[in-house]
Amino acid sequence: MKPILRAASVAAPLALALGAVTAPAQASSQAPAAAPVPGVPAFDFAKDCPPLPAGIDPSLGLCMQMVVTGGSMKLGGLGQTITQPMRITVQSVQADPSSPSQFTSVTLTGKPMTVPGGVLGLLGLSVPGLDDLPFNKVQVQPKYTGGFTFDLPNAGLEMKIKIINDAVGKGCTIGSKKDPVKLNLGVDLGQISVVDEGDPNDTFHHPPILHTPASDTAFAVPKTSGCGLFGPVIDWKAGLPSAAGKNAASFDTYLALATYAPLTSATVQRKAAQDPIQRLRDLRIGR
Repeated sequence: MKPILRAASVAAPLALALGAVTAPAQASSQAPAAAPVPGVPAFDFAKDCPPLPAGIDPSLGLCMQMVVTGGSMKLGGLGQTITQPMRITVQSVQADPSSPSQFTSVTLTGKPMTVPGGVLGLLGLSVPGLDDLPFNKVQVQPKYTGGFTFDLPNAGLEMKIKIINDAVGKGCTIGSKKDPVKLNLGVDLGQISVVDEGDPNDTFHHPPILHTPASDTAFAVPKTSGCGLFGPVIDWKAGLPSAAGKNAASFDTYLALATYAPLTSATVQRKAAQDPIQRLRDLRIGR
């Protein structure tokens, strides 16, 4: 990713390609989530973060969310504006305070994004008003394939892009679990901004929220998978596979993180609350 707002995914639907849980046992579900900040996505860790694995000290368990609220992607010859938020929820744990963090859960969620013009638009025929017509409507949706790393100034995310259309069936995607789109998003540390400093006494229910731009221009895009007879047509129109350097992702990203329980050291807790950006910089997950 490239910058995050000052108090710290991803990813993107076929719009890209074609044009494109329960409250954790360790946390109280009674405390209300933080009041939303205008223009900033809501973060409800008690609802969205999974329970910790058995035997993990809650003060050594972390939940982090990254929400892409805007931006664009270029996949080969196709481009798409991000029109639906994409939310990445990551749980990581430490065996002890001196051990590195390892993720135990990663999810990527986001509503399908409609490709302007649908099938006709992809074929270069601009006919207003037909975007939602059966068999012409095309949507794309990001799907996590199992690869995630977080080590600023980079965040890695592997995904495939589901293509939704009445004609292509349910298994049509750009990329696959074996051959995913591998984003290595760069974050400009100088542009990280703090949107909400959170509550240092209860970061799980009122986490610090940061904002940053994140981008990648060096990833490759594989060809389609599971699209049957339509696969070669989609690949031809989208210019897939597309070699590294011919694609781009630019995301407007919000990030929030908090431990499942207050840090055991009051001093460490106070320092973390005073400088959430430094705490984010110190975080290493998936390596």
